[in-house]
Amino acid sequence: MLELSVVVPNYNHARYLESALRAHLEQTRPPLEIIVVDDASTDDSVAIVERLAREHPRLRLIRLAQNGGVNAAINRGLREARGDYVCFSAADDLVTNDFAARSMETLARYPAAAFCFSDPARLVGDAGQVEPLPLYISDGQCFVPPISLRQLYKRGWFGLPGFVVYRRDAIVAVGGFVEDLDSWADTFANCLLGFRHGAAYVPEVLTVFRVLPDSYSARCGQQTHLRRALTYRVVDLLQSPRFRDVASFFQECALVPYYRVEVLAWLFASPPRRHYLTPRLVVKVAMRSAWKVAKPHVPSRFRPPVRRLAVRWARFWTAE
Repeated sequence: MLELSVVVPNYNHARYLESALRAHLEQTRPPLEIIVVDDASTDDSVAIVERLAREHPRLRLIRLAQNGGVNAAINRGLREARGDYVCFSAADDLVTNDFAARSMETLARYPAAAFCFSDPARLVGDAGQVEPLPLYISDGQCFVPPISLRQLYKRGWFGLPGFVVYRRDAIVAVGGFVEDLDSWADTFANCLLGFRHGAAYVPEVLTVFRVLPDSYSARCGQQTHLRRALTYRVVDLLQSPRFRDVASFFQECALVPYYRVEVLAWLFASPPRRHYLTPRLVVKVAMRSAWKVAKPHVPSRFRPPVRRLAVRWARFWTAE
């Protein structure tokens, strides 16, 4: 029977780590292994993992002597993973108890898919309020071929969740995560695999990501020079032979790490990268910027209808 490896990169997340690990340990279809790659934590994360590992042999710990960043920790875990499938689960995220079963069942049903994704949900801080974020792709399990995935991205509002279940061979074949892409490494890998092979989708909430003011993605986006460097790095990568086959797809879908007006200015100011500046990217930046301004004024109960209307409008806008 095909099995799942769970890789949990961790750096000083002792506060949430046990809950995250127990969510995987209590799956209806338990994983083959849960590999915690501790990135030189200074809190009591290691003690928590060691205590749980004494009760659960499928849980094992890899301790890194020096902090190398989350993507390096993920890639170390990927090299250690033995399962047919693998997922990279943040130390502060949660999963439903049928996450593994539903994901692997869907991948078995659609053998062409490089990974399986589902509707995500957002948990803000420690408040305990979970906000589902439905993607409105299908009413049932389905295979999303590369051309359909590109159409979804061209609509303007769609984004693949970062938390997916990969076929291990597929993610290994692309070299895991590009480590210097920071918090955009998962998006880049998912789009790369999706544009090459397609993906499988489950229209249910199986994963819950936690929103924290000091999260990794928040920290990565706080400094202007780092945002600019990451934007340029993505465009440069897509011009390399390694990714040339999907470069035009990234461009036509207007994929960038940040949808801000400054990104348009950076691309325009750089002649070698100016080709990446397209009308669709300008429209996407305008849409995202407008929603960022409007969102705080929209009561949470009205946000799902707004999302549905946005999806319908975007379908009309991208109709061919």
